Amino acid sequence: MRIETTIGLRYLKSKRKEAFIAFTTWIAVSGIAIGVMALIVVISVMTGFQEEIKTRILGINPHILISSVEGNIKKPEQIVDMIKSEEGITHVFPFTQFQAIIQGKGKQSGVIVKAVNLEDVDFMKSFVKSGNVEALGENGKALVGSELSRRLGLFLGDDLYLMVPYADVSPSGVIPDVVPLKVGGIVETGIYDVDDVLVIMSLKDLKRLSLYGVTGIEVRLKDTYKANEVRDRLVKKLGVPFFGRTWVEMNRNLFSALKLEKIAMFIILALIILVASFNIISSLVMTVIEKKKDIAILKSFGAKKRSIMKIFIVEGLAIGIIGALFGSFFGYTLCEIIRRYRIVSLPQDIYYITNLPVKVSLPDVILVSSITILICLLSTIYPSYKASRVDPAEALRYE
Repeated sequence: MRIETTIGLRYLKSKRKEAFIAFTTWIAVSGIAIGVMALIVVISVMTGFQEEIKTRILGINPHILISSVEGNIKKPEQIVDMIKSEEGITHVFPFTQFQAIIQGKGKQSGVIVKAVNLEDVDFMKSFVKSGNVEALGENGKALVGSELSRRLGLFLGDDLYLMVPYADVSPSGVIPDVVPLKVGGIVETGIYDVDDVLVIMSLKDLKRLSLYGVTGIEVRLKDTYKANEVRDRLVKKLGVPFFGRTWVEMNRNLFSALKLEKIAMFIILALIILVASFNIISSLVMTVIEKKKDIAILKSFGAKKRSIMKIFIVEGLAIGIIGALFGSFFGYTLCEIIRRYRIVSLPQDIYYITNLPVKVSLPDVILVSSITILICLLSTIYPSYKASRVDPAEALRYE
């Protein structure tokens, strides 16, 4: 190794009379390690929440939604066949969605109704907590969101009535209609806003509502991150009057808020590392004071200011690297303990998940470690500059 590196690393080891300096050095290492560990754990938890929310959103919502500016889609079977021929698509089906009022057990609530064919909702089986998806194949049965059923006191087999304000047209104008249904299943997506208003029924039960045709085509993909690319191809292929929206566009505000929160937490916790870096400055300053004689001797042997600076930069950088490595190791270990043993539980009625979700991202760990080492490197500039300014004659005058 170069002489500067050798001396810088040797200064990390103290003699008995320099024990206090060594103590402050390891305090600096500990501060850096704790900051890095906290940052990795918090970012991993927020990444876990983001992935959990994304999974739940993609589980119930379309990856790509094809709509028409004309409203109802004419000849939806042909459109579905055209879309199926595209690469990367796993599932395509038509649906009808509209707002209505539901009444059950003397209570009423506004709902969003989604009407689909039974053969198109196999992917929803995991969301049905009571009853089964096959109930949609029976006349007059529907699936109801878990929060909605709890609010209205609905259970399997209970009667409910769907009041549709714009159901048909008569000579006197638009007239409402009431569709009688039974609860065939309770659906829990894990998203409160969805579970509180969702009603899923069969398309064949909508035939009596002449104003409602197919309002959209739902497309599901193998790779959800290629949604924009596939959407562009589909819109170009289908032409006017069709347009498409991806799952990212439909949930832009939510994911933007999560991203902003993650950045804010990163900045706040990075301040812990910044504060810990002041310990490096104080430790190096004390080392410079203690090693004035050594610095003077090195200079008298012809060492340049740049070499003296490198010695203390190496020492400070070593503190940062050691702290970052220990912090990354303990942060990753703590995340794995939380993930495997589920030691942090959450109230399910608030978060819809029973345990704290954790996902360690290697790019995040590398970013945290890199920024930590950079901060530590910057904190060595002042002490190393002061060391390079030591006057050999002054330092050795009374030796």
